[in-house]
Amino acid sequence: MKRVLVIFGSMSSEHEVSCMSAANVIENINKEKYIVSMVGIDKQGNWYKYNGSLENIKNNNWILDVKNKEKISYIIDELRKYDVIFPVLHGKYGEDGTIQGIFEIAGVKYVGCKVLASSIAMNKTFSKKLVETENIPVVDYVNISREKYLDMCNDINIYKEFCNNTVEKLGLPLFVKPNQEGSSYGVTKVEDIEKLKEAISYALEFDNDVLIEKYIKTKKEVECAILQDGLKLIVSTPGQIKTKDTIYSYDEKYNDSSNLPIIPAHILKEQEEKIKEYSKRIFKILNLSSLARIDFFVTDNNIFFNEVNTMPGFTNTSMYPKLLMYDGISYNKIIEILIENV
Repeated sequence: MKRVLVIFGSMSSEHEVSCMSAANVIENINKEKYIVSMVGIDKQGNWYKYNGSLENIKNNNWILDVKNKEKISYIIDELRKYDVIFPVLHGKYGEDGTIQGIFEIAGVKYVGCKVLASSIAMNKTFSKKLVETENIPVVDYVNISREKYLDMCNDINIYKEFCNNTVEKLGLPLFVKPNQEGSSYGVTKVEDIEKLKEAISYALEFDNDVLIEKYIKTKKEVECAILQDGLKLIVSTPGQIKTKDTIYSYDEKYNDSSNLPIIPAHILKEQEEKIKEYSKRIFKILNLSSLARIDFFVTDNNIFFNEVNTMPGFTNTSMYPKLLMYDGISYNKIIEILIENV
């Protein structure tokens, strides 16, 4: 039997989502085929072996369960005890190549994309630039670094010129978001040019780079799941996010059980086929592996690539498993394919 280590938590702003996802993954692993162990990473970056209940993980109370956790002093040595690592980690320190680098140093097999692909996919601006080179449309955008922003703030004329040029290119309203963040953290819809500075400052609380995007009013948010099984890429039927707010908020994603996705998405058949084609191409362009959820904006006449998640959510409301399950692949089978294809 293979020894599988599921890792959850981390220093990411998506710590709680990781715990919910990991609890579902652990619950659905075939215990007759795999010996499952658990490691939690707290928000300070400490690693612990954990032997408590799934409920404590799901509710993020595991860190208080002192009798069932043991601090790990030698992380590399601990990782080498297992046949496969399944890092159910979202956002920074989970999807950005950092923890993948630790796995590579340890010489262990792991679920998910490798170091470079994880880093590229996490960087919204860089991934858009690469996808653009292959003639896949993206929403118009402007990128600004913390350093450039702070320099501009020292000269009101330069800052005003930046704002005017940005609005001239993208129009109003527009979206401001951290370049490397997930779960809608740090995102602001800006309808007044005077509010742009506040929105950029807010996004910089989450990252050192900010992405400013054109707002597309009459659009559908459509997502496609990819699961790698050997040399075969399983590309799901696209699904549509039904949002109550302009921004698909954290609360809608993970706490609103009534917010069910629409599968299949309410789009034309030719749009569905184009999204599946784009998804497969993007998977290859960014050198992804194992799994990914690829997100698009769809209008009457256009399909725009939005972003990639290299470790998408596995919670009860998450789109990734729902898409594959709609196509007939059970939750247990998804997990098995991921573990067997490292």
